[in-house]
Amino acid sequence: MENNNESSKDEFVKVDLKDGTKNSKDFFTSFFQSPITLLKNISKCKNFKLFNVSLIILLIWLVITFIHSLFDYGNLYTGMTHALVIIRDLTIPILSVGFLSLIIHCINPNKDDDYRLTNAVTSVIVCKIPIIFSSFLSLLAIVSTNFYFLLDPITDFCTAISIIFTFFAIKYLYKESEDAKSFKMFLIVEAVFYIVYLFLSFLDIYLI
Repeated sequence: MENNNESSKDEFVKVDLKDGTKNSKDFFTSFFQSPITLLKNISKCKNFKLFNVSLIILLIWLVITFIHSLFDYGNLYTGMTHALVIIRDLTIPILSVGFLSLIIHCINPNKDDDYRLTNAVTSVIVCKIPIIFSSFLSLLAIVSTNFYFLLDPITDFCTAISIIFTFFAIKYLYKESEDAKSFKMFLIVEAVFYIVYLFLSFLDIYLI
């Protein structure tokens, strides 16, 4: 009986891992082929498959942030102070995604039965992928500061792409067919986000 239970658990784990791998592959294939279409699909998603993949992306972002904090402040801080700086930096991706998702969710005028907060969270994380990519590339600066002159324009470009993605995410989440209305809602969301940004900056926390 115990052997049967163990074999059933093994089968479940295998199927779960297989499905997870397939979902991740489909997610990234969709992103690189047509990120705008992916954002549209996320806005209509009724399950948690895409959300689960987006959490993996957020985890990758946290790992990159941890490496940055470990090396960037290693010569400035020691001991407990360095540990607190690392903790502060690790909260920035979470707070950035969390606040923007909540703002989008609360302002959304067209919530229906298909819409969930997880749709907003997944969309925001997808919008942050270019920024995560630029953060990953900036790890090169740990090896040599000569890479900085290359990284600055890449960071600016990735930030611009992220903003464009955010516009489309809001457009699809809010189910707005007119670009003018979508742009108006986009400006409102960004304005509220930057008010939060300014408030947290007094606590030395800078949202992305």
